[in-house]
Amino acid sequence: MDSQKRKILIVVALFGAWGLILALRSPWGTRTQPPARGPVAASPRSPAAQGSGVPRLKTELLAFPVPAYPPEAQSIFGTPPPPPPPPSRQAGLTPALPPPPPPDPFQEDARRLRYVGFLLSGDKATAFIVQGTDVHTVEVGATFLGRFRVQAVTEDAVVLASVAGDKQVRLPLAVGAGAAPPIAPGTSPTR
Repeated sequence: MDSQKRKILIVVALFGAWGLILALRSPWGTRTQPPARGPVAASPRSPAAQGSGVPRLKTELLAFPVPAYPPEAQSIFGTPPPPPPPPSRQAGLTPALPPPPPPDPFQEDARRLRYVGFLLSGDKATAFIVQGTDVHTVEVGATFLGRFRVQAVTEDAVVLASVAGDKQVRLPLAVGAGAAPPIAPGTSPTR
């Protein structure tokens, strides 16, 4: 029973402290209105600015008139203003852009090619390159179509160079050109 009395004593002490705090703050007591001030004179420093006291709200600043906005700024759902006109191209003011260079025929022809696979036989690598419906089998160092020479063949790309050797392009392995998964012995392929 001793703990029960202690709990009641603590609750009574807390209610007493709470009542004392409310009595000292007197939230329901009378409030005094600060006297109305006239025009604000420049004072050297207010007590709130010096760090002592509670800062007060300057209600006289709320009495300033609100500036009127133009009608187009008052409605956010109105039509937007028209875009500015494009700059005029007068002779001498803005330089004309040079035309783009013509496409490189070597690069254009290389875009029509697809690398679909390779074959290793000993130390020789043979690339399978497709152009339209034609399949070209070309070894490293060989020339095909009169324009391209195979420089290197890897698992994921083939490097082609021009016959003169001044231009080069890399053809990646075409998507979906990989081999079918191996079939286990004794099973038949199903489709």
